[in-house]
Amino acid sequence: MSKETFYTAVDIGSNKVCSIVARVGAEGDLKILGTGMVTSQGMQKGRIDNIDEVKVAVKSSLEEAQRYIGRGVITGVYAGVSGSHISCLNTKDMMENPSADEDIGPQHLDQLIRSSFPKVDPSQEILHMIPIGYEVDGMEAVRNPAGLHAKHINVESHVVMGDAATLRNTVKAIEASRVSVRSLVVESLASAESTLTGDEKEMGAVLVDIGGGTIDLMIYRQGNPWYSAVIPVGGNQLTRDLAVAMRIPYFLAEDIKLKWGNALPELVRADEEVVVPSFQGQPRRIAKRRDLCEPLHARMVEMLKQILLRVRQSGLRQLPNAGLVITGGCAELPGIRELALKTLGGPVRLAYPQGIAGLPTQLQKASTSTAVGLLLWGIKHQGERRSYSNRDRTVKVHRSLRERLMGGRKQEQGVQVG
Repeated sequence: MSKETFYTAVDIGSNKVCSIVARVGAEGDLKILGTGMVTSQGMQKGRIDNIDEVKVAVKSSLEEAQRYIGRGVITGVYAGVSGSHISCLNTKDMMENPSADEDIGPQHLDQLIRSSFPKVDPSQEILHMIPIGYEVDGMEAVRNPAGLHAKHINVESHVVMGDAATLRNTVKAIEASRVSVRSLVVESLASAESTLTGDEKEMGAVLVDIGGGTIDLMIYRQGNPWYSAVIPVGGNQLTRDLAVAMRIPYFLAEDIKLKWGNALPELVRADEEVVVPSFQGQPRRIAKRRDLCEPLHARMVEMLKQILLRVRQSGLRQLPNAGLVITGGCAELPGIRELALKTLGGPVRLAYPQGIAGLPTQLQKASTSTAVGLLLWGIKHQGERRSYSNRDRTVKVHRSLRERLMGGRKQEQGVQVG
């Protein structure tokens, strides 16, 4: 077993830390060897506010995931990052073919991509730089310029950046468990790996992962990431609003939200009632279920409007053809799809990891989209490594995507995705 290649994903969310250890089977199916799900501590909206608590949570999650395979198997992890410090931009650069007789080769594309690296503030670090399209001698939307003869080549790339100190804190919290960080992956990109179909990416889609503390958003156009953002609000705000409206403690509001909540009160019968349990000497009482759904509805409408605002800030006037794809723990709130259809219009789909050979049922949930996506990301990009321990600020080019654009992706192992 020690000779096998293992992949580990760690998703540090505001409410939970999820770790998954897996390997790829001979038939390309995913072999899940262990999972660890523990309550998260020390996280606020994607940022660490108590690193000691995060270290404990990550360690507990990894130990649970390694329970049946033994310690020492995990050597590196793929970790998700989120938070309002995440930003993006799209860059363009051009180069001339120095030889009139030479076709475009991988060395030209590599040189072009690297020359388009943006200059960022020392307080920021580039997480991803993804080539999303080429222009060859005025011909746009060229996906594979390798082998073509051309005088001028342009490349457009999507760049995702984050606050360097925040990213280092995440690495530090994970490395306290004596494992290295192979790569930090923005969570919206990871969730897209496990939920979006190829057709949705080609048609254009808005992927939103609504977690406990943040909404991670990624817009795809013509098969590639085009815009990304993080909105610092999530399911925890729904719980707080319910707690204030019902005058009950947070823990009780969370329980009621999960059992009786609905984002669209009109879907609930007008005469349906809910028993609010007693707490701290207060007697139990009866409440209309529609009444407790009203604050959830109001906050959810505001969150959907913020999503639409970000879509418009990206330059789009409306949702793309494949519409809105919602995942994350909050996607499990009843009525959210119907409310999104009513508020935004256009196609709306609730998504969770599916169509992945070997993925067990317990991981086919919207709340595990990021963790499963991180695992798929690690398998796809297994050749890439970035030494965060040594504070290496070298920009990471997404090699596997670049190789696909160059016309031929070599992959030793791959998971079958339906």
